[in-house]
Amino acid sequence: MRVGLRLQGTSCRTVVLDGRSVVSAATEVHAGSLSEALDSSLSGLRREFGSAITELTADVGRVLGERKLADVVAIRISPRPPADAFHATVLPPLVEPAVTRIVHVAGGHDLRGRPLARLDLEGFLADLPGILSTDVRNVAITAVGSTASKDHETRIADATLSNDRDMRISISSDFYSSVFRNRDYTAILNSALMETGEELAAMLEEAGRRQFPDALLSFAKNDGGRAPLSRLALAPVHGLRAEPAMGILGAATLAGIPEGEVILCMESGATVGHTRGGLPAARSLIRQGFGAGLASNAAILEPYTVHHPVRTDIPSVIADLREWQETALPFGLVPTLPAAQDAALVGSAAAPLTAWIDRLETVSGRADLQRVQNLAVEDAHSAAVQLGASPGQTQIIESNVYAMPYGNPGIVRIRVQAAGETSANEEHVLPIAARGATP
Repeated sequence: MRVGLRLQGTSCRTVVLDGRSVVSAATEVHAGSLSEALDSSLSGLRREFGSAITELTADVGRVLGERKLADVVAIRISPRPPADAFHATVLPPLVEPAVTRIVHVAGGHDLRGRPLARLDLEGFLADLPGILSTDVRNVAITAVGSTASKDHETRIADATLSNDRDMRISISSDFYSSVFRNRDYTAILNSALMETGEELAAMLEEAGRRQFPDALLSFAKNDGGRAPLSRLALAPVHGLRAEPAMGILGAATLAGIPEGEVILCMESGATVGHTRGGLPAARSLIRQGFGAGLASNAAILEPYTVHHPVRTDIPSVIADLREWQETALPFGLVPTLPAAQDAALVGSAAAPLTAWIDRLETVSGRADLQRVQNLAVEDAHSAAVQLGASPGQTQIIESNVYAMPYGNPGIVRIRVQAAGETSANEEHVLPIAARGATP
């Protein structure tokens, strides 16, 4: 059995899933503190189910969104600093106050990984004592062209850690986007959340080990998958907006739709997403109007409108997730799932381990393109196995190649997603349709 958890404020909400059946409906425990609510919830589950529970996956997105962001030093590596304020990188209002200092370092690469300027490591080392002398322990490092070469980012990170091993460092090459400001924003936000991620990981680890010492502990991700709890301290930004993805996955799981359309109806309106290979269809950027986007793979969830095309060639599920359901749904929609289920919690319990490979490659022809794509598929499969998935239960959900814009012949973007289950959960093997690479 698998448990889905949602943490918020001083409460913990849980659901227990056995295969595709909800064994224990969502229950919510409030306590004096979040850790007390978590411990009380898990204690109750242990008394009821004991060793039958093998995995626990926590959605911590609401807690991450509630906490105050920690202060961050932003280090930006480019051939030269902005000429004026108009050319400076503008951060979203949410994260801008968290940046206490911006440090510019000469360096950076082009899309082929060739240096645009020599890294001014000596100049940075001269500034480093002043950076380390403050109380700020979080650093975000973003370099021009780090999608093609992360050398300058890692050298600055290594220099920082060599002088202070306790610094929390987030580098932008860990988050794919072809746009500098998206990577910069994501690295800064991730760095600002790392302390909270550490606290949540420690709290979940302590409570989980006390109540279920043999269970596997994970956190829910924005793409509808999960990752080992240890990753929460390093990449909390990937768990910041997991709930929409878990809603899609949960509704699809209860309806038995590995490939199809999922319509979620809430007080705020109706939205629609799709499943592919048993997981929500995802994009690599969470857009926020015309501002910087969050470079994190996340489920695609769009508003449902009167013009939404009704397709009869794919299965569909309609979930009424409203708290009060006395009125009819908009657009003449009729629910196809029982009203009592918490779809997002079911999704957390059902989520598989997921891994992504998203990188640039230089190719010289069709054979070379096939070679680098096959290598990316192998790397994605290996990455999922390294997270804990069983090799025999790991499949490729997506494998795509994209041409790069702005006249860069021979450079392509390879994007591959792998997903898998642990050997302890054979009943959750992804459907056969998910196996193999997507053209």
